[in-house]
Amino acid sequence: MIGHYFEFHQPATLGEACGLLARFQDDASVLGGGTMLVPSMSANLARPGHLIGLAALGLNEIALADTHLHIGAMTTYARLLASPLVATHAPLLAAMTAQVTGGASILNQGTLGGAASFANPSSDAPGCLAALEAIFELSSSGGVRHIAASDFFIDAFRTARRADEILTGIRVPRDATLVCCEYQKYKASASSWPIVTVACSLHRSDEMSVRLAVGAAGQRPAYRRFVIDEDTLRAPDAFIEHAALSAQDLVGAGWSDELADGNYRRAIVPGVVKRHVRSVLTGSRL
Repeated sequence: MIGHYFEFHQPATLGEACGLLARFQDDASVLGGGTMLVPSMSANLARPGHLIGLAALGLNEIALADTHLHIGAMTTYARLLASPLVATHAPLLAAMTAQVTGGASILNQGTLGGAASFANPSSDAPGCLAALEAIFELSSSGGVRHIAASDFFIDAFRTARRADEILTGIRVPRDATLVCCEYQKYKASASSWPIVTVACSLHRSDEMSVRLAVGAAGQRPAYRRFVIDEDTLRAPDAFIEHAALSAQDLVGAGWSDELADGNYRRAIVPGVVKRHVRSVLTGSRL
């Protein structure tokens, strides 16, 4: 039960919502699906004086543009799973969504934008969105700005979103260079938060590259793009070792919570990265 008084606002337009945020700033929280905010308020970890609901703003569209797949911030995991556009143009995101745990309530209520905004290190969304090189659309009374995933996730539970901004959409660049991709998370039990997540993809154009993101292991997603060549596909061992050690370095000190110590998370990164990079490089030859 929520143990403090707050004022609930249900704006009918994005402009009205941005005006409320501009007015209340740090004393306001934005309510998306509520799967993280409401439990935090119940546990007295969050005590906003004003709650701004986004349900009436229609921010749950999935649309294909010339350069990107646009996903509204209020799009639920269930809607992502059911979308042929996501399956076709963002298969890595589809693979991540298929592994979200928590049952029907999380799938039907949890939103991609909410997970990104909450920026829990032990979460699926940040690492996957980093690997997709997603771009975040932030709206305020002063206009709209776009921030790359590499700059959006700053620290544990901290993003580049200002107090007067609303995350309204996520852009996933359309990528005809994708050859294959893989997403997997490692966790203590079937229903727990992940301890480490790995998102990996192979791309081929004028140059060939591997994109690798490790989530949950550090305070923010660890992401790097590696340029490789045909020799790497024929004899991948040296590159796989290099990618694994690079990922461990990018993770830094590691993220500790009740599920796992940061040293443990960091220690298992090389092993899981080697497994998935090898799988992606092998899959490219099928």
